[in-house]
Amino acid sequence: MTPSNRQSTDRRRFLAGLTAVSGVAVAGCSSLPWIDDETSGSFPVSEVASVLSPPAPRIDGPVPVQPDASAIETALERVDELVAPIPDPLTAEAVPNGVVRESITDARDEAGESRAEAADATGPALYHALRDLRGGRASARQAMTTWAAIDDETLTADLEDEYSDLQPRVRDQHTSLAYRGNATDDELLRSALYYSRLEAALNRAVESLRRWGLDGSATVIDTGEAAADLESAAATASGWEHLADRYEATLEEPVDLESILRGALERCVDHADGVAFPAQDDDWFDEIGVGDIDETYLEHILWRTGGAVTDERERMETAVSDGDLGTGLYHAVRFEQAFRAFEVVRDRIADGSVSLPETLADVRDERETAIGAAETARDELTDPSPGALALAETGQRLEWTDQSVRRVADTDSDAVTSLNSEYGDYVRVRASLEVLPEAVDAFRSRVLEG
Repeated sequence: MTPSNRQSTDRRRFLAGLTAVSGVAVAGCSSLPWIDDETSGSFPVSEVASVLSPPAPRIDGPVPVQPDASAIETALERVDELVAPIPDPLTAEAVPNGVVRESITDARDEAGESRAEAADATGPALYHALRDLRGGRASARQAMTTWAAIDDETLTADLEDEYSDLQPRVRDQHTSLAYRGNATDDELLRSALYYSRLEAALNRAVESLRRWGLDGSATVIDTGEAAADLESAAATASGWEHLADRYEATLEEPVDLESILRGALERCVDHADGVAFPAQDDDWFDEIGVGDIDETYLEHILWRTGGAVTDERERMETAVSDGDLGTGLYHAVRFEQAFRAFEVVRDRIADGSVSLPETLADVRDERETAIGAAETARDELTDPSPGALALAETGQRLEWTDQSVRRVADTDSDAVTSLNSEYGDYVRVRASLEVLPEAVDAFRSRVLEG
């Protein structure tokens, strides 16, 4: 085999490996099959926690519309109503089956934790509390239904009747969606954010109900989980009905925004088409202008960074096909961010400023720079908009990487470890945060061009 053919075969094996593990190669993986830990630094686990200083900044998600406190109170009362019939503590005498007893207890505890967090919310946090209580209600319903199903054999039929009423309600709520808002610049961006969150919530509920079903083999735990899915969808429907009323109340002279938002999304799609980002195949590294990279580890970082560009482009296309204009505009700003982040990571790898971490300082420096970029973006992106949502979700990626480092730090203190995966994640998150203000400016100019 000639050197060029061998190189091509190795590249194909590498790409196949990336494809095979793309679903699991996320923050928290301490090692990957194509990373040779012997070529990178090994750090005492006892010193790993030092990477996490200073703490990452808190970045709350933007609030497109503020709910009434009464909506939170209603959801809290629903949680209380659902868990009230369950004995506390739940003893082995009440539920002899340990697996069933544990399932009920765990679900009730999760509902209690969600309730406590929501009950403390004030101000803008009420929006997040109302959305998070969807999970609290679902957990409470799961606990109650699993408990009740032990003695009540009619529950399955009752749940099927509930499904028959709920499924068309949620579907119609999505299909009847009308885009309304004020046409001023900042208000238009707030509307895009609002509709992206509404569409995402309803799509999630519709998909959950599409898969819903119980059969004769269902256990009491299965029945509880099925009831939780219905409760989650019902909470979504009622929560967003309330938020829709509150949103409408904030509009002074509302107009039909559908043509405006559609035109903005079309301009964003046209721009993405013009970028002509190459498909990730055997020739991808050559087509993006880097050719052969000495370290397979660096190829992996760059591949994942480029994958985000492709993913956001495809999500834009899906949103266009589905008619979800708010969702499409959210993925448009994420595309602007992803492409710029890719360019930064590509150029840093090309000039040698990214390499396998040899010291904890290498990892710490990437994280500290990412924190600085997060703080800068937070100061600039203060209005509710798709860009502010992109910032919050990118900040969450920084938090996930921190959690991965923390898990490593909590292992055997006498051991040694590498932070190759976490370092790569910090590299990508740093780039994503650094480019976000510029990406948002470009997105904003395209949206408001019309």
